[in-house]
Amino acid sequence: MLQTPPFFIINLIIAGCAIILFFLFFFYLFFVQSQRRKILHQKEMFDLKVKFEKTILQSQLEIQEQTFRNISQEIHDNIGQVLSLAKLNLNTIPHETASDKIFLTEELLGKAINDLRDLSKSLHPEKISDIGLVNATRHELFTFQKVSKINTELIADESEIIVDGNKSVIIFRMMQEALHNALKHAKASNITVTMQQQGSSTIIEIRDDGIGFDTAKLKNTETGIGLKSMEQRCKLINASFTIDSIPEKGTTLRLVINNS
Repeated sequence: MLQTPPFFIINLIIAGCAIILFFLFFFYLFFVQSQRRKILHQKEMFDLKVKFEKTILQSQLEIQEQTFRNISQEIHDNIGQVLSLAKLNLNTIPHETASDKIFLTEELLGKAINDLRDLSKSLHPEKISDIGLVNATRHELFTFQKVSKINTELIADESEIIVDGNKSVIIFRMMQEALHNALKHAKASNITVTMQQQGSSTIIEIRDDGIGFDTAKLKNTETGIGLKSMEQRCKLINASFTIDSIPEKGTTLRLVINNS
């Protein structure tokens, strides 16, 4: 009876192990490559989603700014001119025949014209870019104080604050949202806006001395809708914001804008 040589069995075992190792290695590479493709696909889908969301947000903001632009132009070209004409007509009435009511009406028309002019400047995006973020904020706080009777203060050095024109409009809208929230919810007597430059970042803080709130409950309130809008705007300009608030001790909103 013939016996299989030992070296033949050893070679057969080695060959079998080599084949098994080859297939194991092949499946390992296949699995790794598959995982890489999956991760890459997920990243591409995430990037597309982020890009899509930014595009949608950008379109929404552009539509919003165009609406503000149209309203501003309408106020300036039509309503403002009609009121100015009415005031001029009142001025043509001889003083000796004019009553106190006519003088009062003329004064009220003058106030309405000034208020509409302020509103027009506040709405028009090009005017915000032209005068700069600091001056636009100063003007907005002045108008806000007249309407709300809340004392306002701006602490900023115009020469230090350098923000791109497109970013300045978005930042300005966020500050308007913050002021609106303070007026609606805070019951504050004083609001202070501080702007400072730290390296390549612009830091903006909006503080009020109002009633404050529990930040843990923030997302369950109507205010959360406005803050969601702020979050979306921040993503668009590479910025971030935080809110610190304590009941009965006021609220501070802090914006950090990366200018690099």
